[in-house]
Amino acid sequence: MTEDSSSTLLKEIVSTFLNALGYCSPAARSETMDLSDTETFKSLHAEFSAYNDGDRWYQAMCLEATALAELPYPAHPAEIRLHIARYTWYLLFMDDLGHKIPAGLRSFQRSVLAHGDSEATPLDGFHENLRSMYRFWDTIPANCITVSGFDFITGRIMEDELAVNPMKPSRIAISWPNFLRVKTGGAAAYAFFIFTKDHNPEISTYIHMIEDIRFFLDYVNDLLSFYKEAIEGETDNYIHARAKVTGKTVPETLRDVADEVLAAHSRITEALEITGASTPWNFFAKGVLDFHFSLKRYRLSDLGF
Repeated sequence: MTEDSSSTLLKEIVSTFLNALGYCSPAARSETMDLSDTETFKSLHAEFSAYNDGDRWYQAMCLEATALAELPYPAHPAEIRLHIARYTWYLLFMDDLGHKIPAGLRSFQRSVLAHGDSEATPLDGFHENLRSMYRFWDTIPANCITVSGFDFITGRIMEDELAVNPMKPSRIAISWPNFLRVKTGGAAAYAFFIFTKDHNPEISTYIHMIEDIRFFLDYVNDLLSFYKEAIEGETDNYIHARAKVTGKTVPETLRDVADEVLAAHSRITEALEITGASTPWNFFAKGVLDFHFSLKRYRLSDLGF
């Protein structure tokens, strides 16, 4: 299959997916936002300035962290959006630069449980960020957000281990891609971020849909980041791993994932429809899509979106 035919096929899959959701990009809606002009971005950029070496990665990381706070949670108070942006900044730092602090990553959870400081300065800030979750979210959501942060670090370490000691998952290990995706995605935290302490419905209203919301975020990301990864030659991702263990082609896997995300979206929307969780969920779902179409890194404009 040529690069042009691959792009055409992917555009068809993504277009069908977006049409089924009734979604139009911010550009198509004439609702683009200058994220660098938000107070969240300015605060984040100043707060982490010690890591600003003048390279474009710092600007891009602050912009991405801002986008994932501003777009899915537009009705949250500014203080909470900034807190979410900080959390995202730390995850991005660990994802992109974690190889520079391997000992800190490995010791982080043990240090937290021992009430000690991390072996890496950026992770001390992450510790404080997690501890402060209880200001904005009730106990169960805050606990789950913290565990999601821990899982992200574990997934990051796991990826490093597998890079050094590669394995070939057996065809019968069909749950392996999902297990690794949950660890590396950190999506459960963002699902719980929807429902803040001061403005959330009762937990019984939404808790039964949290896993579907987590699924929605993880696999929307896999669908909408696939083009960027494909043109960069990256195959170490969920779509390829799932295709291998299921014995399906990559296009078949992309279609399956798109259908499963649509089904999850439908279930969530129906379950929350007449509850106080409906509006924040709808903001979140639209904002997650806007996030991918607002950042140049996903290169979706190359496909004509």
